[in-house]
Amino acid sequence: MNPQLSVVIPTYKRTDSLERLLDRLASQVGVELDIIVVDQNGPSFFAGSLLQKLGRINHLQSIAPNASLARNVGFLQAKFSHVLFIDDDLVPEPDFCWKGLQIFAGHPLIKCFVPLVFPEGGRAEWINFMRNKRIAYYPGDNNIFAISDSISAAVFFEKEYFKLSGGFDIYLFDFAKAAEDKELFLRMLKKDMTLWYVPYVEIFHDEGIDGGCEMRTVGYWATRKKNLRAMAFHNRVHSVTPGILSIKSIFNIARSAFLNKKAISSGISNLLREVSLMRQSIKESKQYFEQYKEKYSKTFAVFIKKT
Repeated sequence: MNPQLSVVIPTYKRTDSLERLLDRLASQVGVELDIIVVDQNGPSFFAGSLLQKLGRINHLQSIAPNASLARNVGFLQAKFSHVLFIDDDLVPEPDFCWKGLQIFAGHPLIKCFVPLVFPEGGRAEWINFMRNKRIAYYPGDNNIFAISDSISAAVFFEKEYFKLSGGFDIYLFDFAKAAEDKELFLRMLKKDMTLWYVPYVEIFHDEGIDGGCEMRTVGYWATRKKNLRAMAFHNRVHSVTPGILSIKSIFNIARSAFLNKKAISSGISNLLREVSLMRQSIKESKQYFEQYKEKYSKTFAVFIKKT
């Protein structure tokens, strides 16, 4: 019997790339797939051949556009013992899923890993980037290493290990529309869970696709606002006293505001705008945290639950 993998795809405002991904998954070799698409669009968004393909798999309708919620809802429907979370603008080769499952089979210490997610011509650049996040090598295999954080465009989990993580933070995404992956991996580190990086399992990222969270296609200041809001909120969540920003956290938020390339090179007016965004993010994150502080009253919140 072929190894089995559940594949969770959150989708929002994309059609062509989603259909391409479904076609690529349909042609995967050596695996049995349980494909779950969590649709964050309106009920009549899809049509034609794509709608027909969605009718042949597990097509769920999400209650709101929230990537964290979509991933968690999809996970609850997963049938198999291993799960792949994958974004709808990725392009897997026919053996991608099989290679992912072979990593689990051949490396018993690995319960969660990210593959090499690369843009056009960007393999070496991204491997070097991830090496800067290296914590430790896998015993006996220096091609695999544990990392401090990553992106969630594609991530493989043993099902029980994802449960242990608590899932993606739905409140963070609702507030900031960004950085839910970084928060998850930070939480995993605090739980002594290990995130591995396997660069020889790779998948292409089509950066020319609009839609999704639109971090690559919206304007610079909209992106800065999302990033600063995300940083302010997850620093509140992970504070020694949840909800209270430490001096160190405020310093890190300020450093993000002032030491990005745009702010450094763009003059005093844009620096002042960064200051305004930072102050607004700190203020609004406090107000928002107050609404959900009971969710974080324990050491770690759990977001994998039916809503």
